[in-house]
Amino acid sequence: MPYQLSATKLQSLKRCPQAYYFRYERGIKPPSFSKSDALGTALHQALAKIYWNWHYLEAKPGRDWIDFCWSEQQKKLDDSQIYEGLEILRFSYSRFIASLPALHKPVAV
Repeated sequence: MPYQLSATKLQSLKRCPQAYYFRYERGIKPPSFSKSDALGTALHQALAKIYWNWHYLEAKPGRDWIDFCWSEQQKKLDDSQIYEGLEILRFSYSRFIASLPALHKPVAV
């Protein structure tokens, strides 16, 4: 029986032979999507929406826009993650957006 190779398998082998052995030789799957992964994904999606969907007719969005974008990303999060994510986005807003004279549309998100 031929051994199936793929670019992903070869990259995995080059990156970490031990991880390759566990994954492909022993069949041990990596851990599934964790809570911190879900929070990180939700934060990235909210930030993308904040920058990409802002209409740019006003100089910069208010904090209500940040709250709105975050509210749309909370479906798979528990209460503590929702609160933590909102605090992270509000800090990011106060540090990186509020102090700007105007928010410029990014080339890509």
